[in-house]
Amino acid sequence: MTIYEALSLLAQFSSILLAVLALTVSIIVSQHKKK
Repeated sequence: MTIYEALSLLAQFSSILLAVLALTVSIIVSQHKKK
């Protein structure tokens, strides 16, 4: 595995992680707004 492959893999993983995190935060915020 080259450094470039590792970096691209890390970038994909971090973007997925950010998407999941954003989704979780938006769900929590909407739950709080309902109450």
